[in-house]
Amino acid sequence: MTLEYHKIIDRPIVTEESQILRENGNHYVFRVNPAANKKQIGEAIEEMYRKEDIRVVAVRTMNCRGKSRRQFGTRLSGRRAHWKKAIVTLRDGDTIEFI
Repeated sequence: MTLEYHKIIDRPIVTEESQILRENGNHYVFRVNPAANKKQIGEAIEEMYRKEDIRVVAVRTMNCRGKSRRQFGTRLSGRRAHWKKAIVTLRDGDTIEFI
């Protein structure tokens, strides 16, 4: 399965915990396509930020389950979609600037 990088990487996750990871260990957190594997994710990050000439050292992934939700004021219940999170480690000195 070959996918373009914009179909693999959905968006960066910018939270307090991800900022701590970025500052302490040069790790960046992304929401990715659940069908993508670690090698595809690493290649997509390098392709996406090729102008900065970054290199991916390691990729860690985890599948996050969707939460059950109820509509306020009704008895209808639903479920949010399952998604995949990737923590990407870059080589020393490389950075990604988020706006």
